[in-house]
Amino acid sequence: MPTVIVIGISSDIGREIAVRFAADSWAVSGTFRNRAGLDSMPSGVKLIPCDLTSRDSMAAALSAFHKDGLNWDVLVVAAGTEEPIGMFWECDADEWDEGVRVNALAPLRLVQGLYPMRNRKGAPSVAFFSGAGTNSAAPAYSAYCGAKVFLIKMCELLDTESPDTSFFIIGPGIVRTKIHEQTRRARERSGSNYQRVLDFLNSSNAGTSHDQIYACLRWCVYAGKHVIGGRNISLVYDAWRDGGAALAHALEKDPNLYKLRRFGNDLCVVEKKI
Repeated sequence: MPTVIVIGISSDIGREIAVRFAADSWAVSGTFRNRAGLDSMPSGVKLIPCDLTSRDSMAAALSAFHKDGLNWDVLVVAAGTEEPIGMFWECDADEWDEGVRVNALAPLRLVQGLYPMRNRKGAPSVAFFSGAGTNSAAPAYSAYCGAKVFLIKMCELLDTESPDTSFFIIGPGIVRTKIHEQTRRARERSGSNYQRVLDFLNSSNAGTSHDQIYACLRWCVYAGKHVIGGRNISLVYDAWRDGGAALAHALEKDPNLYKLRRFGNDLCVVEKKI
């Protein structure tokens, strides 16, 4: 039976991914900070408490995983926060630091600790989720966006350093999850995004479904390291659906496609020295 670990199984995306993996007969384990909403989790799913703001809590979670002795095939990082919301100059420095740690540094600490437990006889995969603001500036969300850009580059670095494991990151688009409540609470501190979030939540727009997220994740896992390793995949805009053969071919052909690159590097303009 293949095994998946979900870091942040108490998030909306984490919970829904776990439910779908369990329905497909995977062994599922996950970390949670808040147990609310997890009582209906399918039987057999192992839940391990873990507070990403506490190194002691993360160490205890890693000890619990190692004690179980499982070998994971897929490791999904679904934990994250948009807080603190507000212009960088107005954010509390400690809260801003914590936002970066929860979104990037703490999950990477867990990934590092769990890496030796991967199923080396298989083709293990590690999946992250990116967010809005990685392609353009998103004022008032600097901790969140900066951390997500950091993860995009870390996927490429870790994929290069890990010959037997695939690392990739998925941009799911806008999803109806409880994370938007953070923008609601921030109100004017969230700038123009406040009204955009309200308009979305009050509209009939369903956003990206959890079924789509799971389908895209599974496509990335089964595409293999030679196709997906180190990539930043857009669930909404990339052609992964219906088998994604053309996308897989394009990714195999171009090692720079869907990675963090400076626009214009391919121009190769050399300044003449006088």
